Amino acid sequence: MPRAHRASGIREQDLQSRAKALRGSVEPLLPRRTRDCPPERFERLKSELEEVREARDDAKRLERLSRWGEPLPRAYAGLLKFHLDPGNPTILSFPLPVGDASYAALSRAPREAEVAVQQSDDPSRLLLGYMDWAKRGYHFFATRRTLWCTGQSNAPPEEFRSERVQDLPYRLIEVASAHRFDCPHLKDGEPRPFLAVAWQGAGTTFRVCRRCVKDERHLLSSVSDGALVPEPTDEFPVSAELNVRCRGGPDCVHADLPPVPKAARRGYELGRLSDLKFLDAYIAEARARIDRTGRPTYVAGGTCYGSELGAFLDALNPTAVERRALESALNGSDGYFEVDEPSASRALERLWPHHAEEIVRTIVPDPDEARRLVDDARGAPGRVAEILRRAQQRSEERELLGQLPRYRRLSREAEWVDRIAREYRTHREAGAERAIAQTLPREGKERGLAYGFLLALGRGAAHAWQFSPTEQEFGTALSERARELLHAPAEGYHAALDRLLQTAGVADWGVREDATP
Repeated sequence: MPRAHRASGIREQDLQSRAKALRGSVEPLLPRRTRDCPPERFERLKSELEEVREARDDAKRLERLSRWGEPLPRAYAGLLKFHLDPGNPTILSFPLPVGDASYAALSRAPREAEVAVQQSDDPSRLLLGYMDWAKRGYHFFATRRTLWCTGQSNAPPEEFRSERVQDLPYRLIEVASAHRFDCPHLKDGEPRPFLAVAWQGAGTTFRVCRRCVKDERHLLSSVSDGALVPEPTDEFPVSAELNVRCRGGPDCVHADLPPVPKAARRGYELGRLSDLKFLDAYIAEARARIDRTGRPTYVAGGTCYGSELGAFLDALNPTAVERRALESALNGSDGYFEVDEPSASRALERLWPHHAEEIVRTIVPDPDEARRLVDDARGAPGRVAEILRRAQQRSEERELLGQLPRYRRLSREAEWVDRIAREYRTHREAGAERAIAQTLPREGKERGLAYGFLLALGRGAAHAWQFSPTEQEFGTALSERARELLHAPAEGYHAALDRLLQTAGVADWGVREDATP
C-alpha cells in the first residue's frame, strides 16, 4: 500500500527543476541502445514523448495527454503540466528491494512510470518505466550513469558487468578458465558447501562457501541489481551444493542428493532469506535426506567415506588412544557424522557431549573412576584429546605402580625413598628430581639418600651446593644402590629397596603387605 503525505517546498522545487530540464529534451527518458537493440519501438516512443514536449506550454492539452496513452508519455505530460501549474501534489512511496521509491501523483500513469520520469537522472529509477517492455522480451541494464537496452539479447554491456563485479558483497577471485568467480576456499579446491548464482547473459557463475557466506548479505541481489530481464529466475538461476568428494561408491547417499527446496529457493529469490539462511536451508534438507536412509555415513574435511568407519578413522590420523575412543563411540551408529576438518580431536569434541563416559571407559575401565574424570572435565572443560591423554597417562601410571609391592608401617626414610622411586617410574628423571627438591628435609638420613638419588640421576653437580660434605660423602656411597632401585624390574623392586635402605643403615624399615615374592 503506497504511503502518502503532502509535498514540502523543497520537494516542489525539486520537481520544478526536473520538469524544467525535461522541457528542453526527451533524451534523458530514453535508454542508450546497443547494436543488438532494434530501434523501431524506441523511435515510436520518442515520437510520443516529443508530442508531449511540443505541448509543454499548453496546460489543457498536457492534462489530456496525462490521462491517455503509453505510461511514460502520460507521466511526462503530468510533470510538464505541474511545471505550468505547480499546486501542492500528494507524495506517495512504495517499497523496492533497494529501498522506498517516492513520487508525486501528477498523472494517471502507473507509479513506476511516475518514478521513472520524475527521477530520470537516476538510471536505476528510469529503469522502472520499462518494466512492461521486459515482459515483451527486452533486456535493460542500469549502471551508475546510463540505462542500457540490449533488446532481445541477454548479454550485458561491459560497463554494467564491470560494476556488478566491483560491487560484489564478498572477496571473490576470478577463475577465468572456468568462467567463475570463487571465494578463496573454493578457488583453492576446498570441498565446502557453497551457494552459487549464475549469470547466463554474462556466462559467469559466482560461488561462495559456507565459511564465507554472511547472514546480512544477498549475493543474488548484488549480481542482478540494475538488471531488468524477461525471466529473472532463468537469467540468474541460484543453486547450492554440499560439494563433497564421495568415496562411498555408487550406492552412497551423496550420489543422489535432493534439489534445493522450492520454498527456500523462492524465499531467497524474493530476498526473504539471506545467503547464510538459504545455504543452511539446503544443507538441512540434504542432511535430513541422508539421515532418513538409516545408513552410517562418515565425512571428514569434505570427503565422504560412506559407511567405511576404518577409512574414516584413518583419515583423522588418530593416536592409538583416540582411535579406541572413536571406535567405541561410532561403532553401531546410524545416520550422518561429519567433521569440518580431518582431525581426531575435532571428531572427539563433537562426540563428547553425548558419549563422554563411553569414550573415557575405553581408557579407564572402572566406571566410577571414569565418571569422576568426566565430571572433573565438565567442571574445568578442556580439549577432549587432552582429557584422553591425561586419562591414558593416569591409567598407565596406575598399571605401572600396581606391579610394585605394597607396604605398611614404613619408616620415615623408607617412605621417602619409596616415594621418590615410584615418582621416577611414572615421571622419569624430571619427576624424580622435582619430588626430591620439593620434599628434601632439613636434616636426617634422607639428605644423604637424596644426594645418592641425584647422583644416580646425573644431577648431583647441579645440587651439590645444597648438601654438606658429610651428606655428599654419604650419598656418594649410596648412589649405586639408588641407581639399582630406580632401574630395577617390578619383581626385583623389593630386594633393591631393601639393599639401599640396609646400606643406609635403616634396618627395620617396614613390612610388605602383598604375598608376591
